[in-house]
Amino acid sequence: MGKVIGALIFIALVALAVWFFFFRGGDGFSFNSKKKNNNNTTVSDTAKPETTTEHNKDVTVAEITVSGNDYLYNNEKTSLEALAAEIAKLDKDAEITITSDDTAAKNTVDELTDKLDELGYKNYKKIEK
Repeated sequence: MGKVIGALIFIALVALAVWFFFFRGGDGFSFNSKKKNNNNTTVSDTAKPETTTEHNKDVTVAEITVSGNDYLYNNEKTSLEALAAEIAKLDKDAEITITSDDTAAKNTVDELTDKLDELGYKNYKKIEK
């Protein structure tokens, strides 16, 4: 009888751990807000420029994703020229995040960072997924 109760408690603890992992933000199949684009890579819903307040200073945050030879901005595929025109509308202090997936071509990322440097944007960071 004691072994049966112990086994039931163990099964309940495992079920609880699985529930926390899946529904409370584990790295597994958590329900977060990501969309699939046509290249089967994920693009966050927060790719649109955002304005945050840091030390009473408005800072614009722009996220750009590089997938293969494509640039994704505001959840849309765009060319480097069109992307440069959109970025040029932002303040020079804008925080720009460049996320490249495992299919991103190095020269595509380099062309983007060269264009940002040319436009005078120095506050960007590159993230590889």
